[in-house]
Amino acid sequence: MKIDFTGKTVLVTGASGGIGRAISLAFSRTNATIHAHYKSNKKEAEKTLQLLSGDNHSLHQADLSDHKDVEAMINNIGNINIVVNNAAVVQQHEFDLLDYEDWGKIWEETIGANLMGPAYLMFLTSKNMQKNGGGKFINISSRGAFRGEPKAAAYGASKAGLNALGQSMAQALAKDNIFVYTLAPGFVETERVKNLIDDEVRAQSPLNRVAKPEEVAQTAIWLASDGNDFLTGSIVDINGASYLRS
Repeated sequence: MKIDFTGKTVLVTGASGGIGRAISLAFSRTNATIHAHYKSNKKEAEKTLQLLSGDNHSLHQADLSDHKDVEAMINNIGNINIVVNNAAVVQQHEFDLLDYEDWGKIWEETIGANLMGPAYLMFLTSKNMQKNGGGKFINISSRGAFRGEPKAAAYGASKAGLNALGQSMAQALAKDNIFVYTLAPGFVETERVKNLIDDEVRAQSPLNRVAKPEEVAQTAIWLASDGNDFLTGSIVDINGASYLRS
């Protein structure tokens, strides 16, 4: 099945590498116009832009934890048909070695980027979608939302919150032809986590490997395409059966 997003605009947050870059590339190959967001890594974001198929793509810098920054970015972009909330902060730690100040800082930064950012974006862009006949949100969560993250508690909690946000907004926005999906990958082979991927991590899946960014991107493309309206509110696991829930 060939998917064609000609005439559609897609905002991908955290597009400077990893999953965000793979999703941006995949959407560009379907003829969509990409608005690639980054926070600080402009060099890698520009590399993403250079790799995209087609023309008229653009870069946008914003601190997603800052509601004014998010509003300025959305006002600058204009019409958006599909939003992929991918940008995320994860800070690994040894709980027993943290002091109270460090603990608070980790939570503030993580919740700000991983949960408040998507909440700001969904509010602002849904208003635009309501005026234009609908749209789609794809939120990138994590299996850590379900199994717990003892070395990244704020990250796990933020992703559990993102799951709940997606389900709540799926119910709130369905009347406006706006649909919300959540993807929950396990480990994905990216630069950010490559040092954490060893034989033990790979063995968590019966496939004896971790996901490729392109596999997450392919699922995002499919969910953004026509015919998936009744999946709104769903959370799709992409973890190679490394963590099963029922």
